Amino acid sequence: MAKVMLTLKLDPAHASLEDVMRKLDLSDGQIDRDFGVVNVDPQRQLYAISVETAAAHLLSRRPEVAGPYASPKIEPFGPVR
Repeated sequence: MAKVMLTLKLDPAHASLEDVMRKLDLSDGQIDRDFGVVNVDPQRQLYAISVETAAAHLLSRRPEVAGPYASPKIEPFGPVR
């Protein structure tokens, strides 16, 4: 399934993958464990997660969640040097 990114404001002490899964009631199949929880703006305590599109639709209604945002696959362009 397709994945999209969401951002959410978190207390850094509770920004682990397990904390986020518990807080947002997400299962292993809904969140991208390899992506994890990425701190995108430390001063604003803003974090990004990658989730399945269906989960994002439900989560985007929550006040602490923003998005969804596109999450295209990033690949090298041209030959490796």
